[in-house]
Amino acid sequence: MDYFAIIETEGAALLRSTSTNLDAEVPSCPGWSSRRLLRHVARLLHGVGVAVPRGTTDPPPRNPPAPTEDAQLISFGWQALTDVLAALRDTDPDLPAWNHVGAPAVAGFWSRRLAHELVVHRWDADTATGRTQLPAAAVAADGVDELLTVLLPGIARARVPRDAASVHVHLTDTAPGGEWLVRWADGAFEVHREHARGDAALRGPAGPVLLALWGRVPFDHPDLAVLGDHGLLAELSTGL
Repeated sequence: MDYFAIIETEGAALLRSTSTNLDAEVPSCPGWSSRRLLRHVARLLHGVGVAVPRGTTDPPPRNPPAPTEDAQLISFGWQALTDVLAALRDTDPDLPAWNHVGAPAVAGFWSRRLAHELVVHRWDADTATGRTQLPAAAVAADGVDELLTVLLPGIARARVPRDAASVHVHLTDTAPGGEWLVRWADGAFEVHREHARGDAALRGPAGPVLLALWGRVPFDHPDLAVLGDHGLLAELSTGL
């Protein structure tokens, strides 16, 4: 998957969408305006662009705040997108690089992470305009895989919900490889790419599944089907 192309396309679309009306409310991020969304994304891009080429897993220096003046903020966002793409393209993906989830601490982690961060936040930006479009199925499916196999294990280490539980996630528009079993027991957490019965199941197209797991649409979305213990699905939703 061409993560650089996704970062470039989704990042540019997000910047254009948010810059058009900075005061617009972002329904998928309650309490956020397009300005706040732009500030959040621009700071992330800037921080990763600085951290990736350092060649160390040590935490990077504190990321400075984004500009407060609107024109400067928009310019900062575009420059941050340009700089992070250059940093990722010019850096060996196997070079040591810090990340926040305990995943393999290499520069290549950030190409995939930023691609899917921008896919979700571009959708956020579009909710402020009232014109949203689901991500392509293959991209969304890869985003679900990243969330379940890379991000969630690092997050879930600190919050195993019960002694033993499992959730089956099944994408209906990607085959093969669109199924995962998330299982936690005795303080341990694991994910397997397989078809297996769980205590709960989430089934649907890749786009709505990705957005539900990121807390953007409810699990009772009309395109989704939930079986078993509905409460377990909240443990898979990472929020913002």
